[in-house]
This record gives sequence, C-alpha cells and structure tokens, in this order.
Amino acid sequence: MTLAELSDLSQALGAVAVVASLIFVGIQIRQNTAATRAASHNAVSASLNEINRMFAESAELSKIWLAGMADRDALTAEERWRFDATARAYMHVCETMYIQAGLGVGDKGILRAEEDGLRRVLAAPGFRAWWTENPFGFCAEFRGYVADLAPAAEATH
Repeated sequence: MTLAELSDLSQALGAVAVVASLIFVGIQIRQNTAATRAASHNAVSASLNEINRMFAESAELSKIWLAGMADRDALTAEERWRFDATARAYMHVCETMYIQAGLGVGDKGILRAEEDGLRRVLAAPGFRAWWTENPFGFCAEFRGYVADLAPAAEATH
C-alpha cells in the first residue's frame, strides 16, 4: 500500500468517524430534548396539582375563590388578598406553560388542554377585575396571549 493510498484510507475512516459522531450527538440531543420536555410537563402538572390541592384542603379558600370569581369587590381585605394571591399563582403557572411551549421545551398539549379552563376563569367577572389591575407582573407576550383568549372567554359567559 502506498503512502497516498494509506492517506486516502485514513481520510475515509476519519469521515466515517465524523458521521458516526454526528449521528451520536443527534441521538443525544433528541433524548435530552425529550427529557427536558418531560421534566417541564411534570413541573407544570405539579404546579397545577398544588393549586388544586390548596382548594381541596381548604373549604375557606374554595369559598373565597368562588365568591371572588363572582364579585371580587364583595370580599373582605383579607379574603381579597387570598383571592389575588391564588389568581396570581394560577396565572404564573399558565405563563410558565405558555413560555415553555413557545421555547419548544414545554408541551403545547398541556397548554392547549388548560386553555378552556383559562377561558372560563377569564370569563368570571371577579377574575377579569383582578386581571385588569394585575397584568403587569407577567411578560408582554403572555399578556397578549391572554388578551387573545379574553374576548372568546367573554363571549362564552
């Protein structure tokens, strides 16, 4: 075998090694993306479950939430604070779902699944009053997303 043939062979083997490395990296990226999406889905689900758990464990908070959804102004100062804190927590979870889905690391399916619930919440007069006073704690993109959902929410109420 001549030196030129040996050089050609080593270049061919090197090219095969590069292609194999790229395939391996592609597989690793795909697995990492799937793991990231699964972790994102799990974190959002846990956050929503935590809010549901709060209602399930506290009849008082459930009553405050239902009364506040109907008429936030009818709540006492303490009740209003609890309603507002719960609304803020829920909307931050929704914002997280929206941002993660937009970045491609979240599950768009979980966001779409929650949209009906979000529309119903936005249709409630007390919640609409809260949102009107409190949108600035959320990113502009999410506020736009909520504005797009709100007209549909008002039409269904």
